[in-house]
Amino acid sequence: MHSHEEFRALGFTFIQGEEVSTDSGDLIGLYINEPIPKKTPFLEALDLIHEQGGLAYLPHMFDVTRSGVSHSELASKADIIEIFNARSVMKNFNEKAFEFAKKNGIPGAAGSDSHFLFEFGTTYTLLPSFDLENPKELLKALPKAEIFGKPAPIFVKGTTAAVKIWKKITRK
Repeated sequence: MHSHEEFRALGFTFIQGEEVSTDSGDLIGLYINEPIPKKTPFLEALDLIHEQGGLAYLPHMFDVTRSGVSHSELASKADIIEIFNARSVMKNFNEKAFEFAKKNGIPGAAGSDSHFLFEFGTTYTLLPSFDLENPKELLKALPKAEIFGKPAPIFVKGTTAAVKIWKKITRK
């Protein structure tokens, strides 16, 4: 969460957030200031996000190649469902997330899941004007949003894995 300070110093406008690896899969806390420990139980992580006044964003829900939370009882408690993830290798993963969000009345958003600079700006959620500092205003704006998404090139998954391995080797 320290990198947020650096982005602010550069003058970037953004919603602060953190991806959390819960015991059931990944969850993103938007508008939070305190980190949530790894492997926190999903429902507890959800509560910790809400206690901070944040929103719970569920990424890559049905992507079986990653840690998505596809259990409908848990997923239905999220405030936002990622309905397009650029790094999902199968189109139907995003389609299933879209259908789930629609069926459950949960607003959807898109994520590039960028790990490299060249991935930025390829996938995004275009929102109408709203008070960026107010989580409830984001929830009101999302149903009016436009989703723009372009699948990431397949080679990025292998590149990300190679970078992780390299980091482990060089840290020792």
